[in-house]
Amino acid sequence: MEEIEVRELLPSEYKEWDLLVEKAQPGTLFHTSDWLEICRDALSKDLKIYGCFRKGELVGGCPLFVKNIKGILEVASSNCRMTSYSGPLIKESASSRASKRVQETHEILNPLREFLCKQGFDSIHLTFAPGFEDIRPFTWNGWDSSVHYTHYLNLKENIDSKLSTERKTELKTATEAGLKTRVLNDPETYYSLLSLAHEKQNLEPPLPREFYDRVFKLIQEKNTGYMFISETPEGEAVAAHLNLYGKKCAVIWTSALNPDFAHLSPIALLYHNEFLDLKSRNFEYMNVMAANVPAFVDFIMGFSPELIPYYSVTLESKKYSIAKTLYKTTHKGTD
Repeated sequence: MEEIEVRELLPSEYKEWDLLVEKAQPGTLFHTSDWLEICRDALSKDLKIYGCFRKGELVGGCPLFVKNIKGILEVASSNCRMTSYSGPLIKESASSRASKRVQETHEILNPLREFLCKQGFDSIHLTFAPGFEDIRPFTWNGWDSSVHYTHYLNLKENIDSKLSTERKTELKTATEAGLKTRVLNDPETYYSLLSLAHEKQNLEPPLPREFYDRVFKLIQEKNTGYMFISETPEGEAVAAHLNLYGKKCAVIWTSALNPDFAHLSPIALLYHNEFLDLKSRNFEYMNVMAANVPAFVDFIMGFSPELIPYYSVTLESKKYSIAKTLYKTTHKGTD
């Protein structure tokens, strides 16, 4: 095979990157330049997208957010707040032979890994999207690895036959209260619900308002998702899911709830009716990103989802490891 060239993409090449994201099976909205630029701007991060080229054709790559810590450490990560994964991508193999597909994967990932190691980062953390299974070019070369999980709800199944007794009771409660669900792509409604939920805990929303406004703008301009709400018979929105479209799926990206209405089980109603809505539109599954937080797992298990692993790899310099140990020692018991 021809040698792979790895370099940082120019902004003028981001359209080419987005075409790769669209074609690559593990490619997600979180990989697209539109999403990455929202994160860059709203979170004040330095964005770099590295591309892997074979004979001038973009065949792989990886986005990274780079942060300088007090002028001492430079850390790079493929994910950030509210972006659980993106990580490396490679062009889909045309071969039907498993051995050939593995060979092509490694022929792209090995030069990418070597290039990243030469950039002088004190820490590199890459989180692969679900469906990207072969991370051995990293683990075989000294990178640490971790496994994470998400849940898939199979839209080809009958959801009502899979519901737990508790979820059935919650759906009955919501129905008897007269709650309804519908699509409402309104950022003001979403942010109001999000703010209410966090105010009850004396917390700030996890991301600035600008972030959510730009996500809604992206949804509306490019049809990349929708907001589904539960509302009272009087038309008051009491819960919302902000959902993003993926390949053959919808990602239940984030939710917001007015805590005063939690006893009416509007979230259970959202999940159930979203399932029916997406099923009617021929989506294959819902990606319910709630499998890494114990408090959410018990609830979502009431819908009988399939547990799906995805992976991350990390490489740290000795300087970074020492700094991390010192930080943990000096901040022990203060969190």
